[in-house]
Amino acid sequence: MTAQDPQLPAPKIPNASKINPPKLEDYRIPVSPGYALPEDRYVMSAPELGGESAILAEFDAAARSDQFSMALQKLIRCRDNVLPALLERLDSDEVAISKKAAIALGYLRSPQAIAPLIAATKNPHRQIHWQAAAALSWIGSNEAISALIQLLRHPSIQVQAAVAKALGRASLPAVSPLVEALKHSDDMVKVHAAHSLGQISSPLAVTTLITALEHGSKSVRFEAAWALGQIKSPLSANSLASLLTDNDISVQSQAVQALKNIGVPAIAPVARMLNNHASHTRSVAARTLGQIGMEEVVPLLAQVLRDDEYAYVRCDAALALGEIGSHDAVFYLSQALKDRDRSVRSAILRALAQINSPEAQEVLHNLKHSVSIPNYSVSNIRDFGDESDFTTIQG
Repeated sequence: MTAQDPQLPAPKIPNASKINPPKLEDYRIPVSPGYALPEDRYVMSAPELGGESAILAEFDAAARSDQFSMALQKLIRCRDNVLPALLERLDSDEVAISKKAAIALGYLRSPQAIAPLIAATKNPHRQIHWQAAAALSWIGSNEAISALIQLLRHPSIQVQAAVAKALGRASLPAVSPLVEALKHSDDMVKVHAAHSLGQISSPLAVTTLITALEHGSKSVRFEAAWALGQIKSPLSANSLASLLTDNDISVQSQAVQALKNIGVPAIAPVARMLNNHASHTRSVAARTLGQIGMEEVVPLLAQVLRDDEYAYVRCDAALALGEIGSHDAVFYLSQALKDRDRSVRSAILRALAQINSPEAQEVLHNLKHSVSIPNYSVSNIRDFGDESDFTTIQG
């Protein structure tokens, strides 16, 4: 350095224990006489130029999900070894950076990331245990899955719940531990365990999931019903049918969907509910049979439409026939068009319009263009010496 050179400030050494996300503006290419750019030309940033440093900078700065997804794709395709940099970020004091690093390590599926991710999962105070547990499940090796199963007995409920959720990506080895968690753990853990058992879809979980349908928490009942709908075991049909009158509408809806997934074996327990003394139960059963949508139930619904004493139950039976929409359904609906209750007749018309088959359209057309006035005769009489028309109806 000569005397004429200005004194340069000493470079600042960044603190490795805390990584602050850099701003993309820090990587703008300066304009100099050697490569001046027109003022109206877009100045490219370093992440757009490629390279490990640029990609990591883009990864750190990503704030929106679309930005993170783009940066993550670049990391996965990067030929450089970015694992050390991601492991460093996993230990960052910045929670947002640590979460993103955990997710990226899961996608890279490196065995070297298993031990750091296990440590991150064990510590709920770092607030990245959900992402770290998910990353271990994405890695999916025997070591990673075994570690997750062991963590189901962690003293923290938060860690147990995160692990129970992550094990949904595992397979048969996770079934028995998740079944035990569904039996004995906290309600939050049970919710995630039930969902994961549904994702794995093993029949070995059916008995425990059926028991969970009677749990006091509606969230547990909901997830247990969803899981049984994924497994599709006929053994669960009776218990799912009992949820059709649950006091929570979301649980009812999930039970209906599960019964629909099970199919034909679900018809019998729901059909038995059509004979229940409670009109509400008969109404729910009729709607459910319509959503199951199989032609085998058409005669049962037709009987309800014809004979039930409550108009709203007959309305539900009519609409259920409309959802099924078979030829026989149109026939039974047309036979019930003379129902004594206006609301039932209106429901039948809506059902026929929903079916929209040629037979249904013919019934609606004939009904629209016919007028029937029983026991009355209609005649036009001209009188009083003018051109007026007078219509009289005589009984």
